[in-house]
Amino acid sequence: MRKRIRDAFHSAVHAGGSPRQIAFAFALGVFIAFFPILGTHTALAFGLAWVFRVNPMIAFGGSFVNNPWTIAPIFFGSYYLGTFITGAEKKEINVQFSNLNWHAIIELVKVLGIPYVVGGLVLGAAASLTTYFIMLRMVTIYRARAAVPPAQ
Repeated sequence: MRKRIRDAFHSAVHAGGSPRQIAFAFALGVFIAFFPILGTHTALAFGLAWVFRVNPMIAFGGSFVNNPWTIAPIFFGSYYLGTFITGAEKKEINVQFSNLNWHAIIELVKVLGIPYVVGGLVLGAAASLTTYFIMLRMVTIYRARAAVPPAQ
């Protein structure tokens, strides 16, 4: 696993672009990972990478912060932070899909959706900002070390 991460980082660093572009692309992917509509992360990563003119594979890699192991902490963290920010009440929801209608869907969006989106935006912004500076430092250090020939 460590070797895969190291190889992925090596590929990203040598993919081209300045350290700022690489860090921005990865941070963009991390921000996308907190987007509430599951199944759209790939399209968003490639689309926003095209809009911002950064490497789409690096943005796509950053979006993998949201994966089967992190989806529950991201969802619940976003939801609870969103309820704290919006002041929404945490309600227990009893949804029966056989009785699902437009009124029930609108109620679900009010109760779950709005806090989740607000919390996800805040957590995504914080995570991507932190990631940007960490990646910028890592890429800069890595490239500086790679440029220096080894001592004999």
